[in-house]
Amino acid sequence: MKKRRVVLLKILDGLAIFAFVASFSPLVTPQHVAGPFVLGFPYALWTGLLVSFLFVILAYLVSVINKEENNAD
Repeated sequence: MKKRRVVLLKILDGLAIFAFVASFSPLVTPQHVAGPFVLGFPYALWTGLLVSFLFVILAYLVSVINKEENNAD
């Protein structure tokens, strides 16, 4: 069970590193590009919001995994 937890944490760490690198790449913040618009928001804004939501979800999953390990309430 502990080995499974370590593997899950490594996967979540890898996803967080990928999201961090992607957030500063032209994939999320292209230069001089405003479109496409979604609900009136430019591309860089809504992709940035998606990356932020991904970080929140990853942080929650890590806290759930570590909660079991530390016997916290």
